[in-house]
Amino acid sequence: MTTEPTPEWLQLDPRTVAASTVVATGALAATAVPAGSGLLLGGVGLAWVLLWTIGGTILGAAATAVIETVRLAVTRYRVDPHRIERRVRFLSSSTTSLSTGRVRNVEISADLVQRRMGIATVRLASGETDGARLTLGALDREVAEDLRRHLLAERAATDTIELVRLDPGWVRYAPASVMTPLFGILGIGIVFQVADWFGAVPEMLEWIWGQIGELPIPVIAMGVLLLALVVGTVASVAVFVENWWNLRLDRHEDGSLELRRGLLVGRHTSFDGRRVRGVTLHEPPGFRLLGAARLDVVASGVGTGKDDDGKKKQSPALVPPSPRDVSAGAAETILGEPVPTVLRAHPPAARRRRLVRAVAVIVVVTVAALVPAVIWTWLWWVPVAALALSAVVAIWAALDNARGLGHEVTVGVVALRKGSLMRRTDILGREGILGWNIRRSPLQRRAGLATLVGTTAGGSGAFRLPDVGLGQAPELWRTAGPVWDHLAEPPG
Repeated sequence: MTTEPTPEWLQLDPRTVAASTVVATGALAATAVPAGSGLLLGGVGLAWVLLWTIGGTILGAAATAVIETVRLAVTRYRVDPHRIERRVRFLSSSTTSLSTGRVRNVEISADLVQRRMGIATVRLASGETDGARLTLGALDREVAEDLRRHLLAERAATDTIELVRLDPGWVRYAPASVMTPLFGILGIGIVFQVADWFGAVPEMLEWIWGQIGELPIPVIAMGVLLLALVVGTVASVAVFVENWWNLRLDRHEDGSLELRRGLLVGRHTSFDGRRVRGVTLHEPPGFRLLGAARLDVVASGVGTGKDDDGKKKQSPALVPPSPRDVSAGAAETILGEPVPTVLRAHPPAARRRRLVRAVAVIVVVTVAALVPAVIWTWLWWVPVAALALSAVVAIWAALDNARGLGHEVTVGVVALRKGSLMRRTDILGREGILGWNIRRSPLQRRAGLATLVGTTAGGSGAFRLPDVGLGQAPELWRTAGPVWDHLAEPPG
């Protein structure tokens, strides 16, 4: 009886030291420009400014080179037919191990510097929702591709269908995201933060007020809003181009997905088709107005945020904001089932609950706006404007939310839709649904409604559908199998 030889421990690519140092130098230099400008405006001499900025950049770059050299020296990895391991030996020793048979998602990413140097970072994730993850940064590009092919060898297929390729015209949908005004506010906040570092906020506010101080306050407010939208639009377009340039989404014969995207940081991600549980269509108001949608995958090992170890999960993003037919068509091919276009509406009581909440919001906002008007009577218009604005927004959001609320059950999938500003339609394969949690608040009991939460081994693991009619609930919970038939009687 012979045993397989133990593979030797391998070193990461030495070029990662130079790549990380170049990136750090660029980031420090970009920070040094506004910092140096602020110091000069603050009256600091040119010699001292050059010393702090250039010296700081050199010192930071040297520190990065030292840290990366140490990391390179203490990190090793090895791959055998059954496991892939990464070992770090510094003051103590730690080993991260993944079964090659459990690797479901492989992402190869390379920033601009790494691409020029021919190296890439490899991120691996297992099939569990919060399962183990392993990062190798960085390997030779060819070695990284060979590793990806080795780990996905059992699932490789020659028959490939191209689902989506980027149309540059889709960039027009980027500003329609709900993140656009937030990007604008963040940009303005960064300007004030930098000014605060150098104690220049009072002077900046004095200069701004000198330019606009004679304008009516409503005009100033509209100007600030317009500025935030302009800054947000530029930022959202830049983020779209960086994340989605050179996009190509392929589907293999075995159902696995292969995604390539990115301008400065190129990403090559593979999703195991056996772990895909469904998809999510995102349609905020701006997208709906333009007939657009964004598509995410619901799969084991991917999601938003971080896992229990503090590591960032692999992104579920599949298709950027694009014509809805593009995202829906990709979803149908991935699921092998038509995407329901008309969903079953929820009872009128669901709409009443949303209108009641809207009225409560209007009352709270108006009462809060009365405070400055009581103290300064010349601000009498503030509660009036708050009442009008909150009424329009809250009532619209309540009615839009009620219109969007719905579900549908077909032979192969279950579609769950909810939300207004963050509207999403979760389309889950019936075979992947593990069960349903049924929740009823006292107010829902009086209204004859219930909240259903579907559980599946993918994405967040829980998909919530609020305010389902009791007569509609059995059709949903029976999608988890006959074991749920005992729930056919509505809960009391």
